[in-house]
Amino acid sequence: MTFRQFACNNVLRNKRTYAAFFLSSVFSVMIFFVYAMFIFHPGIDDEEIHGSVATGMIVAEYIIFLFAFFFLFYCVGAFLKKREKEFGILFMHGMTAKQRNLLIFMETMLIGGVSILCGIVLGLVLVKLFFQFAGFLLDVQALEFYFPWKAIGLTFVAFLILFAAISIFTVLLLRSKSLLDLLQGSQRPKREPKASVVLSFLAAGLLGIAYALALTADGISVVVLLLPVTALTIAGTYLLFTQLSVFFISFLKKRRSIYWKRTNLITFSDLDNRMKDNARMFFLVCIVSTIAFCAIGTLAALAGSIQETVVKTNPFAFEYQTNKGNLEEQKHLALIENSLLQNGFSFEKHQATMRLLPQKVNDETVGVVKLTDYNQFALAANSRELKLGDNEAFLVVRWFGDSVDSKLLAVGSSELAVKTDTKINPLLSGLDFERLAVIPDRVYDQLKGLNEEVRYGYVVPKWKDTQEISLGLQEKIEHYGEHYYFSARAPVYHSMKQMANTLLFIGLFVGVLFFVAAASFLYFRLYTDLENDKRQYGAISKIGLSDRELSRVVTTQIALLFFVPIVVAIIHSMVAFVSLQSLLKLMLIASVFKPTAIVLLSFVIVQAIYFWIIRNRYLFHLKRSVSQ
Repeated sequence: MTFRQFACNNVLRNKRTYAAFFLSSVFSVMIFFVYAMFIFHPGIDDEEIHGSVATGMIVAEYIIFLFAFFFLFYCVGAFLKKREKEFGILFMHGMTAKQRNLLIFMETMLIGGVSILCGIVLGLVLVKLFFQFAGFLLDVQALEFYFPWKAIGLTFVAFLILFAAISIFTVLLLRSKSLLDLLQGSQRPKREPKASVVLSFLAAGLLGIAYALALTADGISVVVLLLPVTALTIAGTYLLFTQLSVFFISFLKKRRSIYWKRTNLITFSDLDNRMKDNARMFFLVCIVSTIAFCAIGTLAALAGSIQETVVKTNPFAFEYQTNKGNLEEQKHLALIENSLLQNGFSFEKHQATMRLLPQKVNDETVGVVKLTDYNQFALAANSRELKLGDNEAFLVVRWFGDSVDSKLLAVGSSELAVKTDTKINPLLSGLDFERLAVIPDRVYDQLKGLNEEVRYGYVVPKWKDTQEISLGLQEKIEHYGEHYYFSARAPVYHSMKQMANTLLFIGLFVGVLFFVAAASFLYFRLYTDLENDKRQYGAISKIGLSDRELSRVVTTQIALLFFVPIVVAIIHSMVAFVSLQSLLKLMLIASVFKPTAIVLLSFVIVQAIYFWIIRNRYLFHLKRSVSQ
């Protein structure tokens, strides 16, 4: 048998252990390849799909590549630790350190090469579905299939370099161990792990501070606190799994009413060692899952609220504002109305006149509109109507969250008490003024000889279908003229929807990649302990452990392995979403709770199915070993 055949046989003999590593590698290659097909697609820069989509894909490629490197590097290192006994036997039979390094390199490159080929083939098979899904999300016609030589070349070269780098780094970082240590491998006796009381309370304190800061942050302060809260959460999570979990299990073991109940003695006897050994894996799974939950939930909320956001920022399907006396006013209005009528769109036209006050208020030019006109506009835009007293004025904010400092407003011979509400939609803005005030009709009618502006709003029931008309009108009517302003809602909506759905399309598969990686960590860790568990439960079954009790103990231990990091990740994500809600309100995103609930529930269901499958397979191997 040649050395090359020996490396191939090693991979085949360890196929169960390498399965999660191989499938995760294939999935990473496939996602990278599909995104590369989008980047190099000849139709990506046409009028329907903007080049920014390709830019987003390029960013995703970097994220996937970097994540794949660190994930696969961790997996390879963990595999080698499990094979210490095997290497010890090989050293006894004359293998040198140089030959071991060459063996590791050949095995990693073999798995890597097959993963690259399978990932590319799977990508070619499924790419039509990806194109269809992208077309649906981006609201455009699906891209045509083409044979992607450039994408194949990029994927093959990139991942070949990645696997070669992983192999080289792994070999360089291998520690020299004595032959005895290698032969003992994972069978070396373990001491009962000790947890630091100080670090355990520090874990709870760090997470408590992080949660308190996140839940009390409001508006723009969420951005300011993002980095410190993230750092506190990461540090607290690491200490939670390495210290606090071990401390808690040791605490339970000292309670006889719990520890000596039924099979808890078996369940908890080795649980603290398992928690200590798996602490880093739990930490990685928790952080990776939190990132996936937050990214997909936020992007789903963004994509789901586009229509509401656009309607709030553009209250009417078409808006036209001009200075009083503009000679082109009637020409532009006729162009808008004729375009709608000729294409079969019904509409309602609303008008509001505003006057410019001669004096500034807090160094801002102020325009005024009568209460009747404003409420007519508000009613047409499904916004809130205002009620004013005879000596009151309502100062409208320029954007959501904007503040108003004025207490009194002088209008002609009247002094009006100022009211405001930062949650009121700013329906009207001015060409020549910075701030708008709504005043009683009688006060407005007393103002004479002031510059006037007129704003027209068109309500069109089927405004989403006016994209073509809107683009045509924007070509004929400048967006900003010297004495007028024109805007259309449909182009803004379609542009924002494509941008948001592009981010969702990118984030969805990157998030799924993170989740697959987390599942691979769990699978690998579980099957790493399989041989030890066979010996342990085989010995215990001889002194009376029944199949039912074995199933209960194993199910409990596997459930902890699968769901503890996921539950912590869900708690992290829920706190993050509560904090993000106050920030996203400023971006006019109504709520993240519904899309967040859907995302979290979906992940939990998938994880539960995955747990059930792995648990049944694991029990099958254990019971077969015990019965022999």
